[in-house]
Amino acid sequence: MKILYYDWDEYTGRDCMDIMKALGWMVSVVKYRLTDYENDASFEEQMSRVLKMGYDCIFSFNFYPILSKIAKENGILYLSWVFDSPHLTLESDTISNTCNRVFVFDRKLCEKYQERGISTISYMPLAYNGTRMNDFPRGRAREYQHEVCFLGTLYDDSYNFWDQIKFIPENERGYVEGIIACQQLIYGMDLCEQLMTSERCKQLLQYISVELPENYEDCRNDILRKMIQKKITVEERRNLLQRVGERFSLDLYSPKEPDNLPVNYLGYADYLTQMPEIFYTSKINLNITLRSIQSGIPLRVIDILGVGGFVLSNYQAEFEEYFTYGKDIVWFDCPEDLVEKIGYFLRNDELRERLASQGHETASQIFTYEKLLPKLFAEAFGGTF
Repeated sequence: MKILYYDWDEYTGRDCMDIMKALGWMVSVVKYRLTDYENDASFEEQMSRVLKMGYDCIFSFNFYPILSKIAKENGILYLSWVFDSPHLTLESDTISNTCNRVFVFDRKLCEKYQERGISTISYMPLAYNGTRMNDFPRGRAREYQHEVCFLGTLYDDSYNFWDQIKFIPENERGYVEGIIACQQLIYGMDLCEQLMTSERCKQLLQYISVELPENYEDCRNDILRKMIQKKITVEERRNLLQRVGERFSLDLYSPKEPDNLPVNYLGYADYLTQMPEIFYTSKINLNITLRSIQSGIPLRVIDILGVGGFVLSNYQAEFEEYFTYGKDIVWFDCPEDLVEKIGYFLRNDELRERLASQGHETASQIFTYEKLLPKLFAEAFGGTF
């Protein structure tokens, strides 16, 4: 297998490429900062020259329409493994190019596109580097550095587009604020999909400018829903961290220090060099899923389990496909349940560590690059790897 890997400095890149090489595949890397995901004559010319050396496919994390275009013109496959949510480029008309083999980690999202007749998108959960985690010294006596830890962004930044809208009629704003409040109490059901109907979206979009490239599906309704889901996540993460921080010692690793939260802010954590140690030395690792991920298992959960950490997460439907509740993983149903379970598992060290160990064992059988990359390539090429 000869792979031309497009590297855009994604944090998963090194792990993925290391395992590709360990599997005996030849990997050549093209690193180029795209400013236009659709057209770039210089990049297209460069890629076409490189492809003349003979490759079986182009591979990237996330979907780049320009790579699909290049693959189509050069008669090879383009494999894309999407880990961002939402991911707007999936709405490009290039998504239907027959050279594409696009894999998304959210089963509901996959079903949505397949129901639209898009056959180039398939389902594949996300992965971690099992070899790197096997080298992590989990066997040593576990010296805990954190009681409760949350590692992630609070999204109260320039990408929180809902708060940037200058005017919405009060009745429309009140309707959305009701959804935002209610959704924080409900897991396993997306209120935005159900309550933000096409008619509701049409009313709101009178006051919101959404520009799309000409060759994109008219997905403005979905963009509006994703804006609301991001706002729900902003509110939910702050509210949950507030409740937890008032009761327990809560350490926060995030790119930006939050205002007025009872947390111990510890800065940004590097994915490769710091995160495994943080997850392993935290008694409880919190996961609060971005609400645009409807059913899928976030990479954060897989990374925590991969290193042998204990994770306490909100409910995601796909947990039940892979894990046994109370054996591999524990999830909470509401803010009160989260606080209660934190207290319970802080008091029960042996049970908590047994769950972490079993969760790691289950993850190591399913969610490693060593296992999923051959499966992904087999599905893409219709063979065995």
